[in-house]
Amino acid sequence: MTAETKFPLISGDISLDLVNTELVRHGKRQDLLTEPKHVVEWFNILRKNDVLFDEQISTHVEQWANDALPYLRNLRAFLREGYEQVADGREFSGDWLTYLQSLIKEAPFSYGLKDDNLIPVPISNSTNALTALIAYDALSLYVSNKLQSIHRCANPECVLLFIDTRGRRKWCSMKICGNRKKVTRHQQKNNKEK
Repeated sequence: MTAETKFPLISGDISLDLVNTELVRHGKRQDLLTEPKHVVEWFNILRKNDVLFDEQISTHVEQWANDALPYLRNLRAFLREGYEQVADGREFSGDWLTYLQSLIKEAPFSYGLKDDNLIPVPISNSTNALTALIAYDALSLYVSNKLQSIHRCANPECVLLFIDTRGRRKWCSMKICGNRKKVTRHQQKNNKEK
């Protein structure tokens, strides 16, 4: 299995991408971040998709992946709880925002230019830097009101979340769940005709 297949939904929002490292395959929930090598794979996918940049964090991820793994899993659970609350039409508490701000305090930012864009560059060890960038992204989604457009996939067995600002999207991805539903409807239609 390739790393790209392993992490099927990269949105460009690192906090949402972290939450979507849990998914359902064959009816069972799967954690895609169970070993340090998975952190390395995820990190490299994020760099390849320009979600993270070399200027922001040490690219020697093999050296810090083991330390980062439990922090990422805890942060993922925290973010998932908040994002699912919003997707279900509920508000999250002020404690949610305060906790994210505390993560940024562990790795405050300087800023740098990357391709004529200003990017945050955390000043701390790589684990704190990565969690600060994820927290910063989550807070950015909050202040931009993009979190109001977060949705659950229409497939009741899917746990992936996505942002839809147009209000038309139902599936996490047509490749993942949308086509499955179309195939199921097609098969049911063909069975009725027989």
